Amino acid sequence: MSSPERAALDMSLRPAYRPQPLGISWANGIVIVLILLAIGGIGAYVVKIAGDGGRSSWAYPTVVLMVFISFVAASPLIAYASRAARGYWGLPSRRIAELFVVPSLLSMALFIPIMITIPPLEGRANLWFGFSWGAPFLTDALALGMMLFSGLALLWLGVIPDVAATAGDLGKLPKWRRMLLLNWKGSQRNWKTVRVGTKMLSALYLMSYVFVAMLLTTDLGQSLLPGWRSGIFPAYHAISGIQAGIAVIIVVSWLVKRFSPEAGQFIGNEQALNLGKLLMGLTLLWFYFFWSDFILVWYGRSPTEVAVAQVNMASVYLVPFLIGVFCQLLIPIAFLVFNGVRRNLGRLAPVALIIIIGQVSDRARLFVPAMTSEDPFAHRFQELPGAVGPDVVDIVFMVGWFALAALMYIWAARRFPIHSGWEMREGAMLREERTYMRTEVLVLGKPD
Repeated sequence: MSSPERAALDMSLRPAYRPQPLGISWANGIVIVLILLAIGGIGAYVVKIAGDGGRSSWAYPTVVLMVFISFVAASPLIAYASRAARGYWGLPSRRIAELFVVPSLLSMALFIPIMITIPPLEGRANLWFGFSWGAPFLTDALALGMMLFSGLALLWLGVIPDVAATAGDLGKLPKWRRMLLLNWKGSQRNWKTVRVGTKMLSALYLMSYVFVAMLLTTDLGQSLLPGWRSGIFPAYHAISGIQAGIAVIIVVSWLVKRFSPEAGQFIGNEQALNLGKLLMGLTLLWFYFFWSDFILVWYGRSPTEVAVAQVNMASVYLVPFLIGVFCQLLIPIAFLVFNGVRRNLGRLAPVALIIIIGQVSDRARLFVPAMTSEDPFAHRFQELPGAVGPDVVDIVFMVGWFALAALMYIWAARRFPIHSGWEMREGAMLREERTYMRTEVLVLGKPD
């Protein structure tokens, strides 16, 4: 067990601690570089839309989309996990995780032009069994929209107590702002609304995340690559997304601690220890779901499934597959087995960054062959296709949209407090260190 940071235990309740947004200047050199890269990504997006390259031209943008709906969209689930388990260790990390809802909105901008290029369902393998009411475009759009809306509602409901506390006299605010703040008065009814609402919205977000993973991995992956049949792949995609979601929270937490002394004083080895445990567990789950999927192909030896395995793993896209295996499994496990790595945020962050790189490579080897398949209406490969690498526009697109996602997160961190102040104040009231014999122990209160 690792003790909380001293600032978290000694938090002042009178006057109450009021978290502040990050003071990141738009004139910062790194931010300027991100802006330039994002402009290039938007330009590449316009080129893609104006061009007539067909479905294959959107192969690498699909990789970006699947990254956004995997670990970017999965990050808020870590806040839900710590709330559901009443883990006080997650108090400084919850708002950091929830703010990833904002860059995940970019997925809708990518989803629309990509789905337009998808061929009709009739005559090819699909999930819908003749369902013709707008599938797959309308159905997938509704599912993705539900996930994004519930995420935004979850984020806003969580920041209301902090925003209302610094908004001044609510009676002088415009009516629409008072409605957005739920006419916040700090009453028992207000607090009950926030607590119950965050639990219900978190559960809805989790269900939406899994549902979107099932739909899009099928409609943009399995249904387009001849012979690809897997009931485990959607679960693999969701689990690996949560694994990388934990990794990206670790990286951002380290950056906050390193470059924002005011906010970083609450982040330390307590978060590293618990996030490290979760990361190791999800890394092992990554292997479990991958092996559960692969073992069916290994022992079944169906020619169609073997051909798909050769495309995705063994031959055509062997390099991105090996990068994914090493970065998502072998290298992380080699470090995470050591307590000294899991207990130190500075040592854990590079491991987390390696996992993120592996996730991007893994999404490339899964969805590029599906989006570039010449005949999605076929039932098997007559011969293995060649690998399709990114061109200059694709590289600019990918780098630019990842930079755009980072800028949207920075914008959100500048607008909303980076920590959930009301939850941290509550945590300070329910935790204290006491002397027990010759040592100091942490006493935790569990009010409910």
